[in-house]
Amino acid sequence: MCPFGTFAHTVRYRETLWLIARQYNTTVQAIMAANPGIDPYNLRIGQIICIPMASPFGM
Repeated sequence: MCPFGTFAHTVRYRETLWLIARQYNTTVQAIMAANPGIDPYNLRIGQIICIPMASPFGM
């Protein structure tokens, strides 16, 4: 379960943190901060990661 202010994303084939960050208009650093211990070089298909919600006032 993802903490307040984030939502779940299921990693798909060939996705990278950079692609996921771009898809949700956030940064790799923000995703990594929301997922302590995540290995950005070893994402697994089906892995659930938490994505920070964008601020309504911009980043």
